[in-house]
Amino acid sequence: MKTYALKSDGVLKHYDYLWRLSADRWAWEYLRRNDDFLEDAESWSADDVSERDACNNTRIIKPRVPQNLAHRWGLALMPDPKANAIDADVVWQRDVFPDQFEVHVSPRAPDELCDIFERTVPICRVTLFTDRQGREFLLLRGNGCVVQIRCSGLSLLSLEPVRMKLQLSDVDAYERQLKAYKEALAIYGPAPDTQEPLWTKRTQMLRDGLVALDCQALGFSRKEIARVLYGVEAVEDGWSAGTSNMKDSLRYLIRKAEGLRDGGYLMELLGSQLGPDRIAA
Repeated sequence: MKTYALKSDGVLKHYDYLWRLSADRWAWEYLRRNDDFLEDAESWSADDVSERDACNNTRIIKPRVPQNLAHRWGLALMPDPKANAIDADVVWQRDVFPDQFEVHVSPRAPDELCDIFERTVPICRVTLFTDRQGREFLLLRGNGCVVQIRCSGLSLLSLEPVRMKLQLSDVDAYERQLKAYKEALAIYGPAPDTQEPLWTKRTQMLRDGLVALDCQALGFSRKEIARVLYGVEAVEDGWSAGTSNMKDSLRYLIRKAEGLRDGGYLMELLGSQLGPDRIAA
């Protein structure tokens, strides 16, 4: 897939962290700009979740209260709406995010190694989330990436030694899941601060859409949004030109971004079949 660098000065520099996000993390970035969601998220409190540290740089979190408002949006728990996609404890429900990583947890012999554990723990910050039904999920953070993993089988908190084995649960979604798994392997790659951000046509559109939404929230006109995205000189040359390419492109970008923010993230970014008017839970 072709990648390229983008203009990244001024305010655009603040969006550089987006370049390595997986589709489900992009979904969070759009959702946390939705006014209806933010109204529900006003109830968020750090006290709603119990948290404790465990060995191997692992956090263990579990909700203390029902997460009905979070479920409305496809989330397993309500994250801090101010936290970005790297820092927020965003866990999507399985029905909403069907192509998420899955591992099966099974007993491990005392002298047997778990390849996933041995490779991941030294380089990742690990969060183990258990919902109120006892289902377990992992969030792995490293190298500018976040990977959500759904666990089945034994509990990772089991007293006996366990191992994790990657599995594909849906034959019909085989190619989609392989693509998602390949993207997630970037967590084992070089650190992002040693690399220039590289974008695809798709991730550029997603980044520019977020920039446009943020500018709109600040009351910017479309011409002012264009100046942020394309530069003052380019806008002065292109905004009043005989063709309307720049205006049309910006109009399309804003419409697309608003659609993702207002429910389109479910199908277009998470691969859900629910659609924006269905409740995930």
